[in-house]
Order: sequence, then structure tokens, then C-alpha cells
Amino acid sequence: MNRALRTIFFQSAVWLTPLVSRAADERVIMEAPVRVVASASPDVFPESWCKSPVLASGEELPEEEFERVRKILGRALAKYPPQILQADLKAVYVLAELRYSGVITSGTNSRTCVYLKIGDEKKGFTDTHIESVFHAEFSSILLRNHARHFDKEAWQAVNPPGFRYLGNGVDAVKQKKAGLKLSDALHEIGFLKEYSQSTLENDFNALANLLFSGDANLWEISARFPKIRRKVDLALAFYQKLDPAFTELYFRSFTKQNVAR
Repeated sequence: MNRALRTIFFQSAVWLTPLVSRAADERVIMEAPVRVVASASPDVFPESWCKSPVLASGEELPEEEFERVRKILGRALAKYPPQILQADLKAVYVLAELRYSGVITSGTNSRTCVYLKIGDEKKGFTDTHIESVFHAEFSSILLRNHARHFDKEAWQAVNPPGFRYLGNGVDAVKQKKAGLKLSDALHEIGFLKEYSQSTLENDFNALANLLFSGDANLWEISARFPKIRRKVDLALAFYQKLDPAFTELYFRSFTKQNVAR
């Protein structure tokens, strides 16, 4: 992914939900299977996000982007069983710009909501990129809400001896340690990308992103690098505890769908 995207791709681990009241300028793009809403009102963010040091803000998405959003999120949401969406995802907020903790971001999440930037395709915000950000952000919500189903110790055991995650995705971006390029050197020690080393959550996000996006690179990499294969197996085990439909064959079918499009 290009250098510009490295500076905008950030996934938070905030554990709060947005205000219950709806913003006055809310425009609902989709009602089902999940509400997809365009609004730049501060009311779409959790109250604490509107204060320093977070100071979350966004810009309103123009109506001409609505059909594109329906296409992208219609495809993305269809990959999850309805009961999972009903339990864990209350809304997706789409904005023309998204800022958080001093960085411009592609996406973030609260306990039950995902926030996405719908940017210019010519600047790297392709439909595939936006869908992949959605899957990464939703994977954070699922990992947080169903932590008991995730074998954290086994995951960390894959990492090099003595390794410690940086601890903060924002710091990784600000320290220019948020590279998103796939790297054989990193695969060898169990990471997909430089940004995967920022937090365990971001490490998991990177893999979940490729699983749901149908990126064939994941299967090629996992066949060559045992540590990545081990993390794939742990991610599959987590998702299968959420719903037995989440088999390896199911995820591999997304790759075939991408080829067919």
C-alpha cells in the first residue's frame, strides 16, 4: 500500500459506544442488515471522543457517494451471519474525512459501531480498500466482545521470544512504524506487516482483513510461512466459535468470488 495510505490507516481500541440520540443531520443510506449512516455531527461519536486528547471529527459524505457505499457495505455485510451483525454491530458511520487523536484515519471503531472514511479512489480508497478497512475494524469489535473465545496466549507464543507489541496504533503511525506492505522478513517471524507489530489487536486485524476480503496473498503466505499459518488457524478457531459457518473453505470462497468479479 502506498506511503499516503500508511499515514491514514489507523485502527483504535476504544471501548465506548456513541450517544443513543440521533444526530439532526443523519442520513440513513441503508437500514438492513445494519444501519449505515452519513453524518458529520459530533453526536455520532462517543462523548469522550469529542474531548482532548481524542478530538474525533469528520466531514460529511456527499450524496453522490451513497450508491458506492451501498455496493461496498452490502457485499461486506453479507459475509457475516445475521445473528452476529445483530448482536455486535449497531451502525456503520461513513464520512468524507475522519480524524482521531491527531491523525487522519481510514477507519476506527467503538464497542458496537464502525466509522469509515469513503475517500477518493484515485488516492487509494478503492472499493476493495474500504471493504478491507471495514472488516479490520469489525474484527476489533468481535475480538473485544468475545475475548473468551480467543486464545491470546497461543497467539503470543507464535511471536519471537521476548517480543512486545508497541502498545498503541496512534503512536505507530506518528513514529512511522505503521507500514502496510507485506514482507517476507516479517512473515518469517509471524507478522504480515510492520503495523501488525503495534498491538495484538492490530496484528489480528491485519489477518482478519485478508480473510474476509478474499485476498489470495493470505493463503499463499500461510503456505510458505508456518508462523503465519499458525495465526490463521487461531483466527479460524476464534471465528468458528462465533459461528460454525466460518470454516477455511468458507473464507477461501471469497478469493474465488474476487476472481469471478
